[in-house]
Amino acid sequence: MLGILLEIAKHTARTIIDTLGDDDFFNVLAFNDTTSYTEPCFENEGMLVQANADNRKILKDSLDNLKAGGLAEFGIGLKDAFELLDKYKETTIESECNQAIIVITDGASKRHEEIFEQYNEDERVRVFTYLMGREVGGAEAIKWMACNNKGYYTQIATIADVDENVSKYIHVLSRPMVIKQIYNTIWTNVYMDDAASDEGLALMTTVAQPVFDKKNDTAEKGILLGVVGVDVPIVEILKLTPVYKLGARGYPFAITNNGYILFHPDLRPKWGDEIKPNYNSVDLAEVELSDANDTVLQEYVADYNMEMRNAMINTLTGETKIESVMHTSNLTRISVRNNSYFYTFLDETPFSFAIVLVEPFGFYILESTEKYFDDNHMPDTDKLYSDFDVGLENRNASVLREAIDWRFNGNVTIARYWPYCSWSTEENKYLRKVALVERLYYSVLDTELAPDCDVDMINHLLLDLTITEEVQNHWETKYAAEDATGSGILTSFLGMRSGLSRWYNNPDFDSAYSFSEDYSETIEEDYYWRAVELGNDSILYSVPLVTDGSTPEINSTIKVTASTIVTFTKNGVGPTVVGTVGFQMLWDELASKVMQSQTCSTENIDCLLLDENGYILFSEDETQVGSPLGKPYLRLMTELVNVSVYQKYQLIDYQGMCSETEVFSSAGSTIFDPFFSITAMVSWWFHQFVMFLVQFSVYDWWYSSTVHAEYLQPQIFSFPCDQSRDYFKLKPESLPFTGFIEEACDSCKLNYSIHEVPKSNLVLVAMDNDCNCDPIEQLDITPTDYNSTDECQRLKVQRHRRRPPQCFNNDIEEDSSDCGGASFIKPSLLLLLACFCLQHLRML
Repeated sequence: MLGILLEIAKHTARTIIDTLGDDDFFNVLAFNDTTSYTEPCFENEGMLVQANADNRKILKDSLDNLKAGGLAEFGIGLKDAFELLDKYKETTIESECNQAIIVITDGASKRHEEIFEQYNEDERVRVFTYLMGREVGGAEAIKWMACNNKGYYTQIATIADVDENVSKYIHVLSRPMVIKQIYNTIWTNVYMDDAASDEGLALMTTVAQPVFDKKNDTAEKGILLGVVGVDVPIVEILKLTPVYKLGARGYPFAITNNGYILFHPDLRPKWGDEIKPNYNSVDLAEVELSDANDTVLQEYVADYNMEMRNAMINTLTGETKIESVMHTSNLTRISVRNNSYFYTFLDETPFSFAIVLVEPFGFYILESTEKYFDDNHMPDTDKLYSDFDVGLENRNASVLREAIDWRFNGNVTIARYWPYCSWSTEENKYLRKVALVERLYYSVLDTELAPDCDVDMINHLLLDLTITEEVQNHWETKYAAEDATGSGILTSFLGMRSGLSRWYNNPDFDSAYSFSEDYSETIEEDYYWRAVELGNDSILYSVPLVTDGSTPEINSTIKVTASTIVTFTKNGVGPTVVGTVGFQMLWDELASKVMQSQTCSTENIDCLLLDENGYILFSEDETQVGSPLGKPYLRLMTELVNVSVYQKYQLIDYQGMCSETEVFSSAGSTIFDPFFSITAMVSWWFHQFVMFLVQFSVYDWWYSSTVHAEYLQPQIFSFPCDQSRDYFKLKPESLPFTGFIEEACDSCKLNYSIHEVPKSNLVLVAMDNDCNCDPIEQLDITPTDYNSTDECQRLKVQRHRRRPPQCFNNDIEEDSSDCGGASFIKPSLLLLLACFCLQHLRML
């Protein structure tokens, strides 16, 4: 194939590849006098690769390098294709389902019947043929190949014909299922769509069944009319396992029969405002990282043979414990967790489901025996009026509204995205608290809570509102009695398991600050889950991080957030986390207290406060606050890792995105002179006269002038890639520690000492400032491209998966006589000549 025909063929191949799904396996071969694989990585005997997003893109991109050359030896190409399927059948059970060879060509001189008799006498492999071009030879042989092997023949004349005709092979493959009248239900992978949310794109899955033509006179033809389906928002599935019922830091997830994530807290389908190309083929092993292969530098990579992954794919029910490492805090921190996994198979779906409970606080939750709404959504009016001084005889609609408003009075908010109810489009315009107050008010008037509301979640919220209602008075009293201004405290706050947040602003500072604007998601916020991870009787301190090269705020506006957990134990059962309490203060007040200490006030001593992940909470250089220690003090950070004060972790982010900048010229490349055009026109006339008349204008060729390319501005392109990220975790058991650094120092030793700040997540580092050491390159906190030992080998690994439960590849009643034909209307040569003349009359 040459010229436009080759481009049509490439587009046809790409479109066919786009119709494949994760349950399909394929490869692309090009042939002339020899056969070659378009992607060298997949050039292996018996090698069919899973049609996941990554492999589809790789093989589509490989077609760009395909060049025309030589004569197509069909005998060689067909023989290699059949043998590829035979070898694949010997090594996997996947080939028990449909097998097909799709031939894209511009013609064949003979049928090669001997090849089909040798390899496909039983017609177990269907053959589909696509003939490129209009008036081309070899159509009869190409059509015979399809019609005598239960396939379909299509002639594609232009690129515009491709999308309409490529999918016809799907109808042929579905014939046995249609003839058997089996309504096979399928569930799709997760995808992004805006139909399920008023706030933009949301994760969805679709359940669908085929629609058949059930007329008796067409039964043997197995005509598939289409499919019917229902879109299911993932948020509706998540309502079955709300996180507030799973204990502190617990979460649910689900995977497909291929091991891909349906939903998971570390699934990140978007990169800024851009949707990632491969977000729906993220493997469970790529988010539940657990394998460390180095005692000093722990490198966490995906283990596609992990026992739990294989058990879930095999539809088993069970439980296991794994020490797991996860990205958190927008990829700036890691969480090392002892997770307990409980998993099972979701009947009549390809999905397996799991819940994860995290030690030590994740196994119990606090529930109230007093319910404001019963299981039938009926309200207990007495409880809703409780603590609101009004008699039965005075209860009416206005008093009821006042009672409900009173419960939510003050600086109170609820988690922004929690599904207390299925909010309407109108309710989404307001704060969740306002919408929920309206729901509760009308639920009492109507004597029933709306059925789309979560009774347990609302009961839990109302319980938290009740047990924390005195906190506001407590804060007011404390701020009035003490010199809160002198301590630099700005705000006191609490966050509860139900998604409730309360806060109180110091009246001596800006009272307009709303804590909920910065921390709207309660238990999913850093101040909450990191405090839970820190544990009982300890206070978590944090500052805003500077990880992207941005300039930190002026020190007087930096807020230090401090929080600690509140736990509950009853009759020896527990403990469970019921919430967190804390405060925010000005950074400079904290700094002044550090500098007043005996150690840090010494002239030749510099002090640092570091958190559990090695970020600087205090430095005498305010511009370093919020930065990782390795940025200004890489030599010191390296030393602390070497002496095991901090553990270094290398995590591979399999959902990373890389960028490249390219400069392109415009489409107006130089047009050749008329003499070259004449030569090309004559050559084309003999090759394809009709095509020439339809698609080209001699006038335009003859009178064209040279147009030089215009260069455009550089464009940034993003694409999926694996990225390596370095993280650090404090090892308190190594403290206190005293050491020195003498490498590259001026005949001196840089002495340092590091001590744990009691009952906190901080360590104090004190070091000499009178020993000059040569600085070394700062820590590069940006992720780096990760190349495994053999990236090609990783791509070729056939991961464990579960094939669909049903397969329909043959039926003795099938009528395969309808095997296709041309996809265009044959043009009139006279009309074409008329159009050609009309073009030139317009120029006169």
